[in-house]
Amino acid sequence: MREKSQNWQPFLALGLLLLLTLGLYRTAVSFGFFWDDPVWYGHAWGKQWWQTLLPTTDFQFYRPLSTLYVWLFMRADGTFAAAWLHRFQIGYHLVNILLAYGISRRLTLGRGTAVTVAALFALYPFSYQAVAWAAPNQPMAGMWQNGAWLAYFLARPLPGLPAPKRPRLWLAISLALYLLALTVQESSVTVAVVPLLYEFILRLPISNWRSLLAAIKTPHRMGWGAAALFPLAGVFYFIIWTFVPRQSGITGLILDGRNLFYLLQGWIYPLLGRSGGYPYDYEASPVALLLLAVGVTAVLLALAAWRQRGRAAFFGLVWAAASILPALAGLRFAYIALAPRLFYAPALGVALLWGTALWPAARRREAVWVKAISLVVLLLIGLQSVWLLRGFAQLYQPGAAHLQEATTVLHEQGDGRLLFLNFPDRYTGQQEPYPVGYWGLTLAPVVVGLDAFPPTLLGRSAASLSRSMPWVGQAEREAGPYVVDMRGVIIQPDELAALAEDVREIYVSRYLVDGRFQLQPAGHYKTGMLPCQALFADAICLHEASVTEQADGYEITLVWSTAAPLPPEWTIFTHLGPPGQPPVAQADGDTWRGSLPLSAWPANRLIVDRRSVPAPKDTAGLVWRIGVYNWMTGERVTAVEPQTGRPLPDDSFVLTPVSGK
Repeated sequence: MREKSQNWQPFLALGLLLLLTLGLYRTAVSFGFFWDDPVWYGHAWGKQWWQTLLPTTDFQFYRPLSTLYVWLFMRADGTFAAAWLHRFQIGYHLVNILLAYGISRRLTLGRGTAVTVAALFALYPFSYQAVAWAAPNQPMAGMWQNGAWLAYFLARPLPGLPAPKRPRLWLAISLALYLLALTVQESSVTVAVVPLLYEFILRLPISNWRSLLAAIKTPHRMGWGAAALFPLAGVFYFIIWTFVPRQSGITGLILDGRNLFYLLQGWIYPLLGRSGGYPYDYEASPVALLLLAVGVTAVLLALAAWRQRGRAAFFGLVWAAASILPALAGLRFAYIALAPRLFYAPALGVALLWGTALWPAARRREAVWVKAISLVVLLLIGLQSVWLLRGFAQLYQPGAAHLQEATTVLHEQGDGRLLFLNFPDRYTGQQEPYPVGYWGLTLAPVVVGLDAFPPTLLGRSAASLSRSMPWVGQAEREAGPYVVDMRGVIIQPDELAALAEDVREIYVSRYLVDGRFQLQPAGHYKTGMLPCQALFADAICLHEASVTEQADGYEITLVWSTAAPLPPEWTIFTHLGPPGQPPVAQADGDTWRGSLPLSAWPANRLIVDRRSVPAPKDTAGLVWRIGVYNWMTGERVTAVEPQTGRPLPDDSFVLTPVSGK
């Protein structure tokens, strides 16, 4: 009766685990597309469903089911339902959590151990990129793989478990699911050994070398006929995959020792994850990392064996090693160092290793203090994993929102060309959670135009240019939490002035010290004739000044011109304050958010300049004062009325008073 009364507890734990996982990944639904998503989803454009199953020379892999899957999310206008792609991606992860529990139970692990394995898999920190990004195939491929192995374990139960009524049906289901996994991701080839490992490690009562040799001599005891179907299917698909037309240069036989050190982190992740992080340029000792990984793995295997789960732990270890083999030997370090999603494949094997070692044995007498230590260690691993997943979510949010803002702007403009200054290519934290590899977000690589994103999400798009001026906003950027690589070649102000001739608007990316990104319209050139409202030093004319109230302050738009070259030390001030008193808010500096100094102004052009001014608490009686000053001496440039030549008070142009709120 007690056993039956406790049957609900694992399912309650699983339900809470699913809710926690959903909460950790919920923000990903709003992430839209990033990285090279326009290229990936663009493979489905203009194709019938059957054409997506054909190989193509503009993609480095052959994944027919993945391409068909992408096609299913394409709307009639050629855009894609990004939010639903993210929802399905999270859904695959949730299904994999349930499969992790089911697989653990079929390996004869107790309910507590099975829930622990499922929890370690669910909260595996390295899985964030694979689940939160809509494009990776790992979660869906993992779902087909895990479903295939669970069906195989049902067809070939371990000794002591009841025999299935229709083993051939379960075997057929297993093989069908594995074929789906192959067509989703070719790296599924190496995990074809899982049924063989299951037969060798778990089903055979091997206690010494003699019993192993005896088992090999009687292959019918091993179920080789069933287990061999999977490697045969994998080899057959790999042959097809090798000879179909593909884009070359990404995959191959590549043996780079750095790959091993990067991937070893996945085995011993709780020991390496740091709340304080590692410096961005930190270099870990490969020898120390290797010794630590070997030592920790040996300890975990010993603990699992002591708790009579040694075979399951070893099975998980070898399963994880087989899963990671394609990344270890088939990709360059420069590729995998940006791809923690590759850790998703071995995650369940790693969870088996840690879960079988650390969860206390229910039917074995263990000292209370031993059980307590084990539970505390598991709790700490869980808390650390949740903290790291939250950290990744917080890292992704500002960049994804920034890219979506640019995507919306490009879509709304519709035609013409926009110039983006200092837009992020990729970024990461000043402190990274693990010592090897890149743990940031590749947001919008320069090889993919920003104007490629709106067609996949919204439809039409203006053209775009990306350039960088690292000195603009440098202090804010360095004081913030991120290290940012920006899109486009570095240009000088005179080059910017020339480029602006062919663009409708210039946008500048600003990186605030609180971790937020802002896409700010900076200005452009304007055509036509406008009267002069204020003349500064007989050289600069202020034609227009207008203010727009926004949620967090004011946007002020100024229109300037000059007929002659200006001194490099002149710049603009925009003050908001009481008449005759110091300002309470201001926005001083060069035009176009600090990117175009007055000395680079082209002659006889109307220059539209946009500035943001924070809103003070009380705006009653405040006025705007606009002028030009020498930033080296602090002295203001003389200002007069152009029609009468009468000096303006305080050498500034006064705008309409600001009304009180």
